Amino acid sequence: MTTRACLRSLSLSLALLLAGPAGSVSAAPKATAPKVTISDIQAQVYDRQQGAIVATDAASDPYGMNVDAFIVVKLQGTYEGDAPLKLTLLVSAPKESSEAAGDRPAWKATQMRELVALAENGVTQVPFILPYHCASKVKVTAILTGSGLKASKTLNTSFPCAE
Repeated sequence: MTTRACLRSLSLSLALLLAGPAGSVSAAPKATAPKVTISDIQAQVYDRQQGAIVATDAASDPYGMNVDAFIVVKLQGTYEGDAPLKLTLLVSAPKESSEAAGDRPAWKATQMRELVALAENGVTQVPFILPYHCASKVKVTAILTGSGLKASKTLNTSFPCAE
């Protein structure tokens, strides 16, 4: 009888140990925001005459003709969520005036990409191509949003042209 009593108390103790403290409710794990950052923004040009991506000062036409702005936003991290991330690119330049070129109006352009998954190696490069407008001050801002994530990065650059 003592063996039975010992086994019963041991079984009861084990059941209570595994059940945890009375009245406790285990919380569901919190969903964490993806660990994705905007690590870099690069501005180059696509030279239509050369059929290549080149540095802004290496274009075949120094007056900004036959080129497009080629912007690459580099993301660091991985993501495999249910909803896509949204990467928005805002590019703008203020109104300018110079004796050589005259008045140039202010301009802005916006493009957006939906990103369902990022590269497995943790580095994703997202290209944007937009019209090239000569400007000495160009502000390029990338904004990444979705699934509890909001990140942004700005590049102050220029889209030069010969005067």
